[in-house]
Amino acid sequence: MITHPTAQALVEGVARWLPVDGSAHGFALRVAKNALEIAARDIALGPEADRRAAVRLRALLGCEGSRDALDRLLVERLRDGAIAPDTPELVAHLRACALDTLAIDQPRYAHELSIAPSRS
Repeated sequence: MITHPTAQALVEGVARWLPVDGSAHGFALRVAKNALEIAARDIALGPEADRRAAVRLRALLGCEGSRDALDRLLVERLRDGAIAPDTPELVAHLRACALDTLAIDQPRYAHELSIAPSRS
């Protein structure tokens, strides 16, 4: 599964990356601001997104477990063919996960996926 950096990793990266001599200029400050905004959204939105994903995975897989354990089980079931890649519940779960990830990483783009695809 694709994951994004944790809030902790983003904050640590920004701290290491920013110049200590005060020479941080426009670009560096914009990058740092963006990373810290992502970290803040991850702290605010990540736990609830993980909870919703675990609920969907429990329903899809028919078993209990943590989000990480359920993600691993989903991968196993996809690999062994127990779950087809076009299963409607799986597609809905992946779509919801993508929207949750976009809300954290790139919130301006989340609307692109929230529009229902047309069935022609």
